[in-house]
Amino acid sequence: MQRLAIWMVSALVLAGCAARQEPAPPLASGPLDLPEISEVIRAMETRRDAIQSLRAVARMRYTSPNESRKAKQIIVAERPDRLRLEVLSPFGTVFVLAASDGTLAAYSRDEGAVYRGAASPENLARYAGVDLPVATAVDLLLGTPPLDRGAEGVVSRSADGVEFWQSSRVGAQVTWFTPLLEPIRYEQRDGDGYVRLRATFDSYASVDGTRLPTLVALELPRSRERIEIALRDPEINPVLAKGVFALETPPGSREIELDRVIR
Repeated sequence: MQRLAIWMVSALVLAGCAARQEPAPPLASGPLDLPEISEVIRAMETRRDAIQSLRAVARMRYTSPNESRKAKQIIVAERPDRLRLEVLSPFGTVFVLAASDGTLAAYSRDEGAVYRGAASPENLARYAGVDLPVATAVDLLLGTPPLDRGAEGVVSRSADGVEFWQSSRVGAQVTWFTPLLEPIRYEQRDGDGYVRLRATFDSYASVDGTRLPTLVALELPRSRERIEIALRDPEINPVLAKGVFALETPPGSREIELDRVIR
């Protein structure tokens, strides 16, 4: 199974609340008053509380030094660590990835197999192309950089509005906001200051009164890989069917221990 298999998909249709793209609300004139660290954290906690889950059709574009692909698929994500990606073709489902509560399962119709294992960054990278904890991937899809309430922080001005720097276990994480504290960009940096991951948030739209970024891009600068995710007809906090993040083994399919395969 190639890690980029999930980006191959034909057109899908999914009913939902239409997102109306709109510019950011007008800002007051005059110099920008820098927020306190507590205000930045509180703004993200308010956003997290407002956006607990998401369902949408996603237009995706993957680029690397060796290839470029465009695709569509269904995304369902729910905090803290539940994710479902489903790829369809005119002939039915061809690939499903489901992660929930620390476990991950991936079904490949072409292989007639379901791979099961831990929801580790390595396993998510194998099938989704992003070397991240599932909870971090969910945070970014829902437009909420994973800030750390207990970490050191520094707030400063930036060209876009506000820059928020925090120390992390392996280096630092930096988030840029508009003056209204809507996330624009997020970076994870290693101890030498190199960017390991960059996420950008754009094309904000109003969905049931909540402003949601409908264009999210994830970049891995070292490998020069980039995934652009454009959400269409997103639903915020939809009613999700029981078991949506579980994956039953289709009749006749093999079950394979994913972690043993990787080793």
